[in-house]
Amino acid sequence: MYIDDKGIVLQCVRYNDKSFIAHLFTASHGHVSFVVNGAQGKRSGTAARLFQPMSFLEFQWDRKPNASLQRMKEARLAFVQQELPYHPIKRSVVMLLSEFLTYALRAEAANPDLYIYMEHSFRWFDVVEVEYANFHLVFLLKLARFLGVAPNMEDYCEGDLFDIASGRFVSWGTPSESVMSSYDALLLFRLASASYETMACIAMNRHERSRLVRYLAGYYAHHIANFPALQSLDILQDLFSEG
Repeated sequence: MYIDDKGIVLQCVRYNDKSFIAHLFTASHGHVSFVVNGAQGKRSGTAARLFQPMSFLEFQWDRKPNASLQRMKEARLAFVQQELPYHPIKRSVVMLLSEFLTYALRAEAANPDLYIYMEHSFRWFDVVEVEYANFHLVFLLKLARFLGVAPNMEDYCEGDLFDIASGRFVSWGTPSESVMSSYDALLLFRLASASYETMACIAMNRHERSRLVRYLAGYYAHHIANFPALQSLDILQDLFSEG
């Protein structure tokens, strides 16, 4: 029996000369891996267009409970993205978040609230025209709540540092790769309570954003099993050079 479903494309990897594996986070079953034909030939252009990272699809699939790879049919875009596949800065952010999500969600079961959060977030990011430089930071902080690994943001006091391993603010320590300085801890605290609409009020430069995203990568590595070092972190190093 075929299931009518929705899913967000996290990552695609080559399977053989004629097909690839697409890792999706689906609305009905969480993380699912699909074998998709069309890596070459007449359908290759359609497949490439549909299976871009962070594309949202509507499709049918016949779930085989004992199969590690599933097959879908009648896939189509749930909505056509206006900027994410083409805008150089937004595309780089998508690459980073795609890598984050690929590892953060690889064992995630169905989570309707998480799916809705991701769809809302990327729809917003696709059409917003200005003041989105903090998007990836706010997205990752809020994502942690859905995964059950949210840092404790309730006990902040002025001058505190933030300890990544314990996920909480601390009153003493030495800034390091696992302990955020009091200045960065304040930025983290402010970002945690911001929305996409208000995050532009938090003034940050590109060096500060770079530090924060690396700390967040370290936080995920501490709190999600087998979360690796991310290859795409350096992509954002030279972006958002203004403000």
